[in-house]
Amino acid sequence: MSENLRILGQYSAAMESGDGAAVFDFWSEDFHSHVTERVSPGKVGTDVRGEEQEWWQQAKSAFPDMVFTVDLLVESGDIIVSNWTVKGTHTGTAFYDLPPSGEPVEINGTGILRMRDGKIVEHWGGPHCQQGLGLIR
Repeated sequence: MSENLRILGQYSAAMESGDGAAVFDFWSEDFHSHVTERVSPGKVGTDVRGEEQEWWQQAKSAFPDMVFTVDLLVESGDIIVSNWTVKGTHTGTAFYDLPPSGEPVEINGTGILRMRDGKIVEHWGGPHCQQGLGLIR
């Protein structure tokens, strides 16, 4: 296993366990998200690591039985492509603005990450059910 994959695994395990501060340990201070350009253009050039932290906190609180799995990892040089899934039951708090439904939830996402000096420095992907979008039937 490469050093970048090992570091990404440590990050994922920390966030899944509820260590929300880990985002600041594993993501570079100069981290750049290409998602921000599409969904929050006013935040371009600002520190958006707290958005990742908020997503994990929302998911852990909304889906108390949450299980996070990595379904696919592809690495080429300093780039890692990760396809992942979060499964749980919406029995906890609201997920962003969406009240608990008691229903099973499955959120799937793909992220493309660039690593440098042991830190995540760049991200491409999609917002994963932001504000509860995608969970409404």
